[in-house]
Amino acid sequence: MFGLIILFSAIFIISFVNYWWGAFKSKEEKHGIEQFIKKFEIVSDEDEYKKLLKDHAIPVESLALLAHAYTKSGDFEKAIGLYLIILERTKEKKKKEFILSELGKTYFKAGFLRRSADIFLESLRLHPRNAESLKFLSVTYEKLKEFDKAIEVLDSLEELGAKVTNQRSYLKALSIIYNYQLSDTQKVKEIKKLLEKAPFLQRKYFEFLKRINKKIEIKELDTFDLHALIDLLWYEDLSFIDLRESKSVLVQEILSAKDLAAEVEVFEYFEFEVLAKLKKAGFTKASLNFEYICDECKHTFPIHFDRCPNCHSIASVKIQPIISKENHEENISFL
Repeated sequence: MFGLIILFSAIFIISFVNYWWGAFKSKEEKHGIEQFIKKFEIVSDEDEYKKLLKDHAIPVESLALLAHAYTKSGDFEKAIGLYLIILERTKEKKKKEFILSELGKTYFKAGFLRRSADIFLESLRLHPRNAESLKFLSVTYEKLKEFDKAIEVLDSLEELGAKVTNQRSYLKALSIIYNYQLSDTQKVKEIKKLLEKAPFLQRKYFEFLKRINKKIEIKELDTFDLHALIDLLWYEDLSFIDLRESKSVLVQEILSAKDLAAEVEVFEYFEFEVLAKLKKAGFTKASLNFEYICDECKHTFPIHFDRCPNCHSIASVKIQPIISKENHEENISFL
């Protein structure tokens, strides 16, 4: 009998302690969120507008949709204000995690990268396995040029099953390029090592050589996937690299289209073939522009990207030449 009393007493005490510990942690978490929100509150003249939105008669779901609409339209200040109000009103941990993730992405789009990183870290404090927050946190650290931190975040993403091989190689390349303790010669050597396992970095390597005014050997260039450099080769100044020495069929197409070499028999690119024939016929008012398409999200951009500005994929760019009117600025360099 005495043993049963002791057992039930122990169960009661453990249950009582667990209940109050849970209540304490919930209160502490709520206080932490409130203090966190205060750091990001926006001061504006729209106090009446804020009071209206804080009215509990308006569902949280409606506020979230409105915040999303403001983000889409580029009105980031109102979107951020709404997300902060939603955080104050949200009780459920899962919903807080989602709203923090959305708030972090809004700060990211608005260009407030440090705040964005803080928000994602808070989201991960609530749920460390939030893949969306981890993905954006890595990209945010990359933009802040904190490459070591970005690579650390990739380790967590990899544990969740994400494929991060290309991202890790890309971040390592950036960390080498922006490492001011390394000489240019050391940087070239380190990047070349990465090319063995990450050929998509060939363009980054080529761009870096151009930046430091170091010529690349034609034999080495011919081993590259030149489709990824097609725009750079089109605008290339032959005084820097004499492409006429190249054995690449694609390079010969480019030279033919620019009337710098004999016309090739079979063209891979229709645009180069058209330009070559126009040049041969004496028409010189046509040239090329390029557009850049992400293979993942299919968005099109006017300038080249290593990481898609929309879906943030790495090595997803497809370069498409477009015939355009000659603007007498063929030797343009984007480097």
